[in-house]
Amino acid sequence: MKGCAALVPGIVLASLAWGCGADDGGPPAWDPQVGGSGGASTGPGGDDTPGSEGAGGTADSDATGGSGSCTPGQRFECSCADGSPGYHVCNASGDAVSPCTCEEEGSTGEAEGSSGEEPPPAGPQVCYPGQNNDFTTCLPLHEFAPLPAGYDYPPPYQGNPNYRSPVALLDLQEVDPGTWLAPNFQLGEIAQPDKGRYAVVQPHAVVSLQALRDQVGALGVNSGYRSPAYNAGIPGSATYSRHMYGDAYDLDPLEVSLGTLENACTANGGMLVQYNTHVHCDFRFDPVDEEFYGAPMGDDEVERPSFAATVERGDDGVWRAPAEGFDEGEPLRRWTAYDAAGQVLATAVGAEFIAPEGAVSVHVNVGAQVERSMAVP
Repeated sequence: MKGCAALVPGIVLASLAWGCGADDGGPPAWDPQVGGSGGASTGPGGDDTPGSEGAGGTADSDATGGSGSCTPGQRFECSCADGSPGYHVCNASGDAVSPCTCEEEGSTGEAEGSSGEEPPPAGPQVCYPGQNNDFTTCLPLHEFAPLPAGYDYPPPYQGNPNYRSPVALLDLQEVDPGTWLAPNFQLGEIAQPDKGRYAVVQPHAVVSLQALRDQVGALGVNSGYRSPAYNAGIPGSATYSRHMYGDAYDLDPLEVSLGTLENACTANGGMLVQYNTHVHCDFRFDPVDEEFYGAPMGDDEVERPSFAATVERGDDGVWRAPAEGFDEGEPLRRWTAYDAAGQVLATAVGAEFIAPEGAVSVHVNVGAQVERSMAVP
């Protein structure tokens, strides 16, 4: 966000309130408004300089002292000039927050230069970087208790709080699929109604997806969010697929090699696994966004998954590599056979491998996560 103030240590996460939103340039099925009366102007070329007259915040909302970091899109409480509550928003870089956003008494909720349409009803919202990368694209959330039919999430995987059930969902029938969630990604690329009318699209994962795109160029998203019912209908689908949690993508690199994309996924904090049918990148290690999931059940830290594999040769002479911990499907296996001089005799991809004559050792890479070798008996 242009002209944001420095982060204030100790400010507390606030509940969502109306007053964010931006025209993201998509079709008008649902048109988020730009800014809000008394808030910082967020339209292209807008001036959101902290501390300017009319910003609606108290002196402490400028927060020019202090330093630290925050989660992009995260909100923090602040006090408005009339004593009513307002909020700061963490910028896309995670190193500063916006001026205090407030709603002035008698405000119509219509920003100068907006389309004049009525703003969305007050209620829970979730904000994304949007086309301008300023976290002013905010969409309405619907809270459910219980969740709708087809959204039966399993109990948290091994008690991991990042696998808890969501408490709020986006309604894809009321949000324009052309809405820009990030500079290069629209909602319709990440979630589609035929995979579930309601969806979880976590902002932190959208930020990470955009970071990948910035690093490696254009990406094709083959699959994003899947409802539990849709996921269960996919042959070989995993009970705890991260696609159900809104932070996983099956990707095709359009400008770089597959290896470059794999390295970028890992470098950006993602989990990269090669499966037989796709390459999968998810961001399961980041805490899930509370707009969708509510507060965590406890203070358990998220543990990295435990992948395991062995390599063995059957009585039929066929090599196999049984594996565990791959919760998104059957991992891809890459085989290599070596001779006594360490030279490569043969390579193959598949569940089984037959070593050629003269091989003294066999090596297998399982899902790009586990490597095992064994001497040929």
